[in-house]
Amino acid sequence: KSSFVKSLTGDVILSAESETPFSLFGNEIPVVDDYEVIPSIPGFAEISESLERLENAECFTPVVAAAAGVELGAYRGTAAVFGIVPESYLKVCSDVKIKSGNPADIANGGVFLCDGLVREAEKKLGRSLCIGEEIKLSLYSNGSFKLRKGRYAGSHSYINSTAPFDAIVLVDPTIARGLIDYTAGNIVIKNTNDLEEELDFEDIFEEAEDTVQKEADAFSLSQIEKILSDTSDRDAVSQVSASAWSFVLFKAKEYCEAFLKKELSVLSGGNSWGVEVHGWRKGAGLSAQMVFALKAAFNVGIIFIIIGAVLVVVNALVISVLERSYEIGTMRGIGAGKPFISGLFIAESMMLTVSSAAIGILIGAVVAQAFSGGIALHNDLLITMFGGEVLKPVVSFKSIMLYFCGAALVGAISWIYPVSLAVKIQPVTIMGRG
Repeated sequence: KSSFVKSLTGDVILSAESETPFSLFGNEIPVVDDYEVIPSIPGFAEISESLERLENAECFTPVVAAAAGVELGAYRGTAAVFGIVPESYLKVCSDVKIKSGNPADIANGGVFLCDGLVREAEKKLGRSLCIGEEIKLSLYSNGSFKLRKGRYAGSHSYINSTAPFDAIVLVDPTIARGLIDYTAGNIVIKNTNDLEEELDFEDIFEEAEDTVQKEADAFSLSQIEKILSDTSDRDAVSQVSASAWSFVLFKAKEYCEAFLKKELSVLSGGNSWGVEVHGWRKGAGLSAQMVFALKAAFNVGIIFIIIGAVLVVVNALVISVLERSYEIGTMRGIGAGKPFISGLFIAESMMLTVSSAAIGILIGAVVAQAFSGGIALHNDLLITMFGGEVLKPVVSFKSIMLYFCGAALVGAISWIYPVSLAVKIQPVTIMGRG
């Protein structure tokens, strides 16, 4: 969670309402088709003032999310492209480390490549990248091909160096908007109720009639060319919308993540902003879901191990009870009640549990100390799950108490059946055996 929240998603995410589930990396439904553009947040310029006054938010940053092919000389690759405001973005995503260059250059057409992409490009080119050299970003969407140019301004890295993070490019928001057609002609209408009725294409020509114009009053070819040469209206709707953003990432105040989500939900719902509020897992998308699936598989495996341990212990304790049936019968014969017999076995169980748990903790602490330098991880899923390439075992008071409680629970469960057998032994049974 820490590696995603502090490097990519923030604690809470705001996005436009959509029937299609989108993460920062795009459509969450795997389809083989054109890139589906993430809808922009309607009226961001109007709601940004309200976001400044949120009580549970420490800071926030808007992001334009896209995907593109990256071309740098002979190098060709693909990447997740984030148009950002450098100053606020690096406050929300505080774990992003700047390796080279000045992040402020992003606002002037700059492109920051992730350290993994830089290594790939330099290996392909056989040289080091130079600040200022041209980078081309391309995207095919909605039947058209978009091409935008930027200049290499520097590189950045992440603590969690895995596939999703190694293909991230930070760019000038204008570049990202141009790639996904965030133009004035494609802005999201905030309130669709303003459209009184749906316009039918045939209605436009319903009352059309042929007219005959005298030659003297007709348009000349030069006049038509002059009219068609005026592209001011077309250019106006083709201008990139400076207020169009795909997401807003929030950094919550300490322990206020849930309060911030509720505050945003109430605020946006009351003002009909047409937005959705999500947690960090929704923003991380499939990459995080795969990690949680792996975590669930580990937990299921641990449960099976615990069940196996309980069965082994129960079997050993049943044998122990049967071997001491004469002693139990004798104690019952001289007046020992069932609670007394049960107490003996439970006390023995707890003594064995506590002593064994203490020995286990001691051995674990020695092993943890032996590997204090860290265990290198090479699997991407494991790196993502543990939040880094090196796993460092640490013995904490919390883990010790959790281990003791778990051991006590296993010991208590294991003694239920053996104790029930012990209290059922009758003195007459022992006397009958001579």
